[in-house]
This record gives sequence, C-alpha cells and structure tokens, in this order.
Amino acid sequence: MKYILLTGMLASQLAIAECNVRISSVNQSQQQVGPVTNLEKKIVGGKCSVKFQMVVDGETHMVTGESQGMDVEQELCNNAVINARKTLLVNLGGTFKSDTLTKCTDGKATIKEKVSIGDTILETEVGPSPIKKYFKYKGAKCRMFQDNYEVDRRLVTYNGVICQIDNSDTNWLVVDKW
Repeated sequence: MKYILLTGMLASQLAIAECNVRISSVNQSQQQVGPVTNLEKKIVGGKCSVKFQMVVDGETHMVTGESQGMDVEQELCNNAVINARKTLLVNLGGTFKSDTLTKCTDGKATIKEKVSIGDTILETEVGPSPIKKYFKYKGAKCRMFQDNYEVDRRLVTYNGVICQIDNSDTNWLVVDKW
C-alpha cells in the first residue's frame, strides 16, 4: 500500500505543464558616429592592419583592427576598418532592452512565428517600422511595426500597429496588421 501511494505522489509531481519561454532583446542606443579620420594602413603578406580615430557621441576613440585573406589589399583594409568600427560600437554599449514572456500550458507548447491581430506579444518581437514615433490611441502608447515572413517561398512584408496594454512595458497587443 505504501508503494502505491508513493508511486501516485511521484506521478503527480511529474505531470508538469509545458512552457514556452519567449525572449526578445534590442539595443536601443542611437549613437552619433563621425567619420573615420587619421587612417593608417599597414599591409604585410595578405594581412591589413589599420589604426584610425573615430568620434562617437562627441568623444574621440583610437581604434585598431585587422583583416587577412585572399582579397585585394584595398578590400582587406576596408574589411579591417568595418570590423574595427563594429567592435568599437558594440564595446561602447548603450541602452539594451530585454523582455521575457513565459507561457505555460497543460498540453504541448507551440511557438508561433507570425503575429496576428489580438496576439499579446513583447514589443521587441516585431521589427521596427520606418515610422519610428510612438503615438497614443485610446489612451494607450502605440507604435507601428514592420516584419518579414516567408509565404510560399517568397518574402512578404507585413505592417501593423501594436499598443501597450499595461504599464509594465512588457505586454503589447497587436491591434492591426496589413
């Protein structure tokens, strides 16, 4: 009898709901980046090393980088500048927004790729629109979005509107999509 009771308790503990965790993040910094200045190149045997200055948000940074491969020397140096510039901007950081939404069900968890009108999503689950300004609709903070999906092996662009449905900055409702 003890074994039956113990087995029943163990089985009830194993009946855990399936969960779908959605994590979305975006770097929200809008940095003021100046041009590359005082560029110095050093090319040795299929390798280009560069050293230059770049102004970001009013502060001058000394940047170094390199690229190697079989490309033409000018192309190697261009790649070295591009990679060094990207590394600098990533290392400077900025405002980073991350949202997590966990949904648990008694059945099988599903991951939805497309959003539909009426879905509750994280703001960063949909792409930015060329129209970047927030606006008010019926007292709610809203914004336009634009996303691309594959439909019959073709890339289709969708536009839409999402609105914040509470003050937690996490839950957004898809109110329109076209």
